[in-house]
Amino acid sequence: MRLNWVHLALACFIATCLLDGVDAKSKKNHARSTAAEDSAPVAAPTREKKNSKTKSAPQAEPIRVGEEFSIEDVDEDKIDAILKDAVKNLVVFFYDGRVKCPNCGDALSEVEEIDDDIEATGYIEVVKTDDRRVARALGVNTFPSLVYFRRRNPILYDGDFKDSEVVWRWIRAHDEVATWDLTDDNFESRTDSFSPDEGSLDWFVMFYDSEEPDCNAFIATWETVAHKLRGLVTVGKVDTSVSDDVTERFRIDEGQCPTFLLFHRGKMYRYSDPAKDVRGLTQFALTKFKDQRGHRVPEPPTALENFYESAKEHVLDALDDNHTLTAIGVGGLILIVSFTLLAKAYNIRQQQNASKKTA
Repeated sequence: MRLNWVHLALACFIATCLLDGVDAKSKKNHARSTAAEDSAPVAAPTREKKNSKTKSAPQAEPIRVGEEFSIEDVDEDKIDAILKDAVKNLVVFFYDGRVKCPNCGDALSEVEEIDDDIEATGYIEVVKTDDRRVARALGVNTFPSLVYFRRRNPILYDGDFKDSEVVWRWIRAHDEVATWDLTDDNFESRTDSFSPDEGSLDWFVMFYDSEEPDCNAFIATWETVAHKLRGLVTVGKVDTSVSDDVTERFRIDEGQCPTFLLFHRGKMYRYSDPAKDVRGLTQFALTKFKDQRGHRVPEPPTALENFYESAKEHVLDALDDNHTLTAIGVGGLILIVSFTLLAKAYNIRQQQNASKKTA
């Protein structure tokens, strides 16, 4: 019995030692596991956070005007075909289909709201385009933009696209062309720039070259200026490529195109601000021109001088066409006119000398 107690005590001692060893091994493994967790898995949560950030802020795609809009998308050829028809006026909405244009979609939505009203007039058609060639030809360099053609005469919309009714009222208010076309034949009779009548409106005239694309592109903006000044200042334009006499009379430098002259009470004022925008031009015509010193308007050519210039042009045209007999006949006519002018100048000088002697 005593031996059994000894054996039992020995068995308990051995069991206690085995349990202590297992407990120590378990603690050691737990320590290793904790150390591994502290060192290795740290990158996993970071990667997870990065991925979630990428998903929440994706790269913005360029906004494009797609087929969900009903207004027809056209190119330069289609626009030219519509304008050649000359039966309808044309509204052209410009958007940028190449790069991100956050406002183009919203602006087009506003135009879409009045599309039916515009078409219901029976004489206005609406299209949209992202053709850069058409935009450059009309001086459009920001998007979205809108140009309204009235009998092929463009005008640039200078408002915003926040309210479709505002756009619609602007279109209806700009049906008429406000700019006068001036030439060698009608410039002075129309403007009376040299000796205007008392109380007549001033004239603001743009000299441009229709054969120079960059210069010709300003016509739409100039029409906007004309409507801003309507009833206050009369606005006109001269194509220097066909009106040589007026161009020479006012010494227009064709290298500086376009050129703007304001005619006020027999004097002329040149717009020299490099910023050729609607606001600057309008303010100049109303008040800013007074900050300059005006120059006397050159005297218009006489009837004989006009006849001489016309005859000279006929001679040059005849020479270009190799019409020898016509050139000789017109050349003789020019000589007769030249002698007539010399005789007139001689008579005027004789009269002046006679009056001096009498005095």
